Order: sequence, then C-alpha cells, then structure tokens
Amino acid sequence: MQIHRGRAARRTAVLAGTALLGLGLSAAPALAAGPATTVTPTEDADPAGQDIQVTGSGFDASANNGFGVYVAFGPKNGADWYLNANAYQVTKWVHKNASGSAGQAKMNADGTFDLTLPGIKAQYTDGDGNQVDCLVTQCYILTFAAHGSPDRGQDTATPVTFVGGENPGEPGGPGEPGEPGEPGEGGGSADQRVTANVTRTGALSMAVDGTDVTLSDAAPGGHATGALNRATVTDARGTDAGWNLVGQMGDLASSDGGVIPAANLGWTPSAAVVEDGSGAAVTAGPQVTGLGGAQTLATSAAGASGGVFTAGAALDLLIPAGVNPGSYTGTLTLTLS
Repeated sequence: MQIHRGRAARRTAVLAGTALLGLGLSAAPALAAGPATTVTPTEDADPAGQDIQVTGSGFDASANNGFGVYVAFGPKNGADWYLNANAYQVTKWVHKNASGSAGQAKMNADGTFDLTLPGIKAQYTDGDGNQVDCLVTQCYILTFAAHGSPDRGQDTATPVTFVGGENPGEPGGPGEPGEPGEPGEGGGSADQRVTANVTRTGALSMAVDGTDVTLSDAAPGGHATGALNRATVTDARGTDAGWNLVGQMGDLASSDGGVIPAANLGWTPSAAVVEDGSGAAVTAGPQVTGLGGAQTLATSAAGASGGVFTAGAALDLLIPAGVNPGSYTGTLTLTLS
C-alpha cells in the first residue's frame, strides 16, 4: 500500500497457496534439545476413526518468523513430502499467534504444545483423489515447518498403526486383503473392499479484488484508514481439511528514506460464507494493532471448510508524529494454507 502525502496506496501483494504451501522463508536453527512429539495412541488405533493426542516439546516458537509448524497425519511420500499438503488426512497449524479455531493450536513460548487430531481413519481419500490405506502403507504423525519453509529442523515423524494393519508396508504382513488361510484349515472368511471414487478437479485457491489500497489522508500523529481488498477463498478439494488465511505487513518507506514501521498498521478482519458447502463455516481473525508478524485474517476448521468464502479487513495506520510528509509504500502479503 502507498501513502501520497499521508495517503496509503500502492500495491497489496498476494500469495495464493493451493495447499499447505505459502511463503518460502530462510531456515532458523532448532532448539538445542531438538523437537520431539509424544503421540497417543501409536498402536492398535481404531481403523474406523480414532482421536489422536499429540504433545510437542523442543520446538522453536520464533523460528521462520514465528510461523510455527504443521502437525499432520498421513504417509511420508518422497523427498519433498513436506510440500504436498494434499497427501494428509488432517492437518493443524501450530504457532504462537494461533486463533481459537479448530484448525489451529497454540505453540507456547517454550516450544511446547498439546493438541488432538480428531477422527483419524486408516483409510481415506487425499486431496489429489488418491486412496490412502494406512493398513498397508505406513502413516505417521508428522511435524514440519509451516508455509513451505525449507527449514527441516522442526521435522518429526511418529508411526501410527491400526488394528488389522500392525505391519503396514511389509510384504506378507497381517492385514493384507485377500490373504489365504493356512493349508489344512477348514472354513474361513474372505474380505472384499468396495470403493466408489467421487471425481473432482478442485483445489484450495484464493482471488483478490485488486492490488492497490488507498488510505485516507492523515497528518503526523493521526490515523490513515481504509479497507483491504476483498479476498475470496474457494475450497473445492472435497477433503474438508480446513484452511487458514494470514497476513503480514512490511515496513512502509518513502523515497527519501523515511519509514513507517509495519507494526503501525492494524486491522479488524471480517469473513463470510458465500456458498455453504454443506455446513461450511468461517471465523474472522481477531482485531490486531500491528501486522509486523503473521496475523490471522480468516480461518475455517477441518470438517467445515468446503465452499466459497470472503474475507476482508478495515485498516488503520498510525502515522508517527515525527515522520516527514511524503509518499510511503509497503507490501502486505496474504498467505493461504
């Protein structure tokens, strides 16, 4: 946004993540003790649905600009597993500025957290339409740096097994469909798995009504106000995995070297459901007085995120009393994940 003689205008840059991906940030060192998780249960989970408790310690709440980590359940496929959010059945964003939504959890200043991943099933359809069977493929409770960060210092992987799939991924292991009975045994039973594929081509996406924001004129010591361009979020993945939309401001600078700190810009978010997506719901983020760090604009919890939503915010920029008149430009980045 840019201020002309105290007027904010110019560019509002937007990054639209199609999954759990967004800003690429430089790596920050993990705490000396290293990250660790305790997962309950890790064995004999109910394949039809099981709440899983995850507690973490040794994480760095300030790493990667305070964006925190994702806690997810699913397989660990390929070297770039942390970039494919669609592979996971359930994901929660854990960070120090977490809202009260079901899709987020608080990371304490000492790097600890405590959360529940609800209704984890042995078999599910991922966001790319692939069938995932954790009875035959090893699945994990995973932690990894949020928003596509290259920092691998926050990664953990705890294997989880279900009743009927105690040795997933091992040829000949129990729980494989169609395994014959031992020779000479009488009777027996055989299972047949019936699958119906619901096709879709949807994704998690965002569009914004313009790239420029103009705030009202304001003198030093006053307030310049305006409105963020409306963002429209579409969740057509069919997974109801939840999503979060956050924003962060950079400092506003003038051509003569003057600076208005990012922390001087605050917002009051608003959000609404455009299409209900069979019970969709959205929660606006809290009012904040400074956008120097990532802040929630809107969030939709897992189980209620399918549909179309709008999000916006009233903006309020405090002009420092000692700032020189001039045109000030800064960038506000929205990240959807």
